[in-house]
Formats: sequence, structure tokens, C-alpha cells
Amino acid sequence: MQSYRAFIADPIRRPVVVAHRGAWHAAPENSLGAIRAAAEARADVVEIDIRCSVDGVLFLMHDDTLDRTTACAGAAESRTMAELSAMPLRAGAGGPGTAATGPDRVPTLAAAFDAARAAGVYLDLDVKRRALLEPAAALAAEKGMSARVSVKMPVRTADDLARLRQIAASHGIMVMPQARFGPDGAAPLAQLVATGAPMVEAFFDDLAALAPHRAALAAAGLSVWVNTLDLVAPPALSDSHALDAPDAVWGRLIAAGVSVFQTDHPTALARYLDTLG
Repeated sequence: MQSYRAFIADPIRRPVVVAHRGAWHAAPENSLGAIRAAAEARADVVEIDIRCSVDGVLFLMHDDTLDRTTACAGAAESRTMAELSAMPLRAGAGGPGTAATGPDRVPTLAAAFDAARAAGVYLDLDVKRRALLEPAAALAAEKGMSARVSVKMPVRTADDLARLRQIAASHGIMVMPQARFGPDGAAPLAQLVATGAPMVEAFFDDLAALAPHRAALAAAGLSVWVNTLDLVAPPALSDSHALDAPDAVWGRLIAAGVSVFQTDHPTALARYLDTLG
């Protein structure tokens, strides 16, 4: 399997499917089952959320509390990994009244690396506290996964750029910069190019904000990652709209130069890409 960096930089690849928190329609979010289900849904990348137990073990969970996704309650990072590993995960995206059944428990990041290697997918690590960037990158290197994993961070200042480059150099991991593109065109393009990363996670309120930067991003070899998640995307570019009108969302974004898509519906996106040839 080629490195994550080489995969993203491939000039003839098709658009990339990123499964948000894994394929959580088929297994609990941020579970080993969701990683395996994402591979079955033909996702290329699985995005997972990273926290740290009270005894210093990195584990998968989005929220800062246990309430939504497990059968327990309280602060997630106040528990030991032994306690977390015994907690049943609620099905799907969890929430009140959702059953906590099946074999999935709160997994360690190390176990997620093993699952991703076996499933043949890349991992994007969304660390929930910036202090965990270096430990997560170090664990990826320790587990022999640095070439198949990315972490991400905003790049707004020279200090941000220096930290990103230090993490990449120290651990051999791809660090994806995140940037907001606005109507005034005030995106830190110089810093984005200087990261040496092959892609940028782009945030915007209006897709037109990307247009002034498209040529510069392409010239720098920066692929554009966009989230079509209902919770963060403009309604006209959301997953819910894409399920009814994929050309109006995923097709429109592809036409605008976007080639990496984080979605809560990886199966639907993969099928849509099939129709494009």
C-alpha cells in the first residue's frame, strides 16, 4: 500500500472518500467496527477522534463526556484505559435511548492503527486537545503507521507553521494544515505552501471563496479537503442535500477543484463517484 502522502499527491487518482468517525451507520462511531465498515463502504480514509485517558493512553472518542456514545457517564478523560476498554459503545452515533450492544468497546489508538492496517485504509487523527498532536504522531511512528496516518492543525501564524513542520520532521507523519477561506481572500497561502503538505482542510461560508486561490493551490500541489457534514457544511453543500442531489453538492465541489471529501455517507459518495467514471 502506497504512503498516504503519495496517494493524495497522485495526479490521476479519483476523489477521495473520508468516512467521518468511521462508517457509523454500520457500527458505533469511533470504533474498530466502524473502521472495518468504512473499508467495506470503500472509504479511502477514516477520520477518528483522539483523547487521552487519565493514565496516559490515547483512545478514540469525540465528546469530552461519555454520555452520548457509551453506556456510562462523566468526563471521558477522567477514566483509566482499563475502565474505558470495558465500556460498551452505543450503536451508530449514540444518543439518549440508543442501545449499547454488540462487541465494540472504547478502543485505544494503538488498536485503531492495527485495525486500519488490516482493513487497508488510511487514518486521519482529529486530536481533541492540541497537546496531543505530538503524542499521537509519536505513537503512529512507534506502530509503524506514520506513512499511513495524518494529523491536522490550524495554520495561522509563523509559530503554527514551525510546530507543524517540527511534528512532520520528528515523526515522519503527514500534518495537514487547516485554513479558513473568506470573501476577502485572507487565507495564509504562503504558510500553507511552506508546510510542504499535499493537502489542506478548507473551511468557508461560500464556495466562491475558494475560487481566487484555486490556481495557487494547484500550483503548490495542495489538494483541497472539504467537509460535507451536516453539522459544519453550508446547507447547500451538505450531506443531506447530496443524498438527494449529488451533482449539486459533490459534483459542484469537484468542479470547483475539491478532491477530498469528508462525509457521514461514504457508501453514497463512493457510488456517486462510480457514476463519474
